[in-house]
Amino acid sequence: MIITALAAFIKLKAGARVALRDAKDVQMALETTDVEMYASGKTIYNPQKAYGIEDGVKEKVEEIAFVEGKYYVTSYNLASREITGFKYRVGNYVVYYNKSNDKVKWDVDYILRVYTFEDKDE
Repeated sequence: MIITALAAFIKLKAGARVALRDAKDVQMALETTDVEMYASGKTIYNPQKAYGIEDGVKEKVEEIAFVEGKYYVTSYNLASREITGFKYRVGNYVVYYNKSNDKVKWDVDYILRVYTFEDKDE
């Protein structure tokens, strides 16, 4: 029992590290794409678009980084042209990036479904 729990914990932590690494790769690809878009007077961030990302950004990011999950730019500082909020989800892992002043914080969460309830609509 204890060995099973320990093995599950080790597997969970290993998956979290992979998700974090992938999220960092995507975040760096977004920053690189943002630099490229600077020349045309655009940014990667568009809060009116799906996932907060301007048209054409996903294709450019996929050229730079392998993207298995979905990512969202949740906040962007136009004055300094930098991503201040970012979310990456792959499988049951969700990685959150937050930058405030010079402090950068990465959080990795694991989503665990407790149960599913289905009901008929009568």
